[in-house]
Amino acid sequence: MLREQLDRAVSQWSTLGVAFDAAPVGSAGHDVDLERLLVETARLAPAMPRLFVMAVTWLQIYGDALARHRLRHLMAEELAPTDHPVLGLLLELGQAGSHPPRFAALLRELHAAPDPRPLFDIERSSAAMAERARRRASPESKRWGRWCEPVEPRSDAIAPAHVVMSRNPWLRLAMDFRGDLRAAVVASLRHDSDARISESALTRCAGGSRAQVRNALANLELTGRAARIRSPGVRKTRIVVMR
Repeated sequence: MLREQLDRAVSQWSTLGVAFDAAPVGSAGHDVDLERLLVETARLAPAMPRLFVMAVTWLQIYGDALARHRLRHLMAEELAPTDHPVLGLLLELGQAGSHPPRFAALLRELHAAPDPRPLFDIERSSAAMAERARRRASPESKRWGRWCEPVEPRSDAIAPAHVVMSRNPWLRLAMDFRGDLRAAVVASLRHDSDARISESALTRCAGGSRAQVRNALANLELTGRAARIRSPGVRKTRIVVMR
């Protein structure tokens, strides 16, 4: 089961341009659910150090694409408490070089581990390796209670931007939105079937207030990126993303 979950996560990161030895998911244009992938990566990273390093590297380059309001919602609904420090460390390292720090609001809602220990499973396999991990741990990893050495970004293992964008057309729009609520609305409509049922459902999935989501949706309608559709004889309004 763990192997299958790792393979699935690796394939999705490969779709996003990471040079893993794995086939990308689906065909060109397949929509990767970036926010859920990060939640899943936080859970799986202890079993695969390179997954953690490459996720950090990707976020340092494309972190503006992350729909922060939606990720906050998923953190509350789907992130296990034991995975908080891993996601916290991942986001802190992934925002390196951004001014102001792009994930600061998210980091305030994540909690450090009460039981400090090595981040990676392999380093928990013996007392000697655990002590080595503690000695070499970066200041950030010590703050989160999941020790690992300073991460060296591997930008050479990320495909050129034009390749990443051509494989993921939605990413260009997400980058333009720079993680604001419009990005959360679009991501929710793409990946959460419940979000398309009504404005109330969309609000729950996108992570903003009703007024904020309504304003974001109105902007998306004006620019032809979303539409509210009401079928004859049906009271509820259906919301769709325009391709």
